[in-house]
Amino acid sequence: MKLLITGHDAKGRAVFSHAGRPPRETSPGSYELWSTRGALSVPDPTDAAKPAAIGYFPAEGETAFKVVSVPGRTARAAMGDVHHEMPADIARFFDAEDPEMHTTDTIDYVVILSGEAELELDDGRKEVVRGGDCVVQRGTRHAWRVTSDEPLVMAATVIGAQRR
Repeated sequence: MKLLITGHDAKGRAVFSHAGRPPRETSPGSYELWSTRGALSVPDPTDAAKPAAIGYFPAEGETAFKVVSVPGRTARAAMGDVHHEMPADIARFFDAEDPEMHTTDTIDYVVILSGEAELELDDGRKEVVRGGDCVVQRGTRHAWRVTSDEPLVMAATVIGAQRR
């Protein structure tokens, strides 16, 4: 995957500040592409090699742009319980009784790039999503349940929000 980040030179002209692999691969096929913290401005003074350091799920006033790859059924079965082991700062968003179900204080704009899954909500309702489908996830309890052997690959812009 190639990531392009644009910016401005000293004369205010558009330049490519970064053209290459994403600087942060969080797991095989999953990338933190960009993140922000605080008020935004343009020209953006952020160093293209050092996007804002935030948690996996942005807090209020933070944003993240990422690609997430969830292994397919056969790969997940071969992993056993290993795929449920995650850092505490991420695990706290996930349900102990149902490790795929989670809730975050974010608004997520998601595009399914490939694969297939059932997007399940806490009342048990499910919708099948496939490559090309789009989801606006608004802080609800949900799970992405992969239904094929192909990995589910999603691109998402995740915006930290205040839960009321």
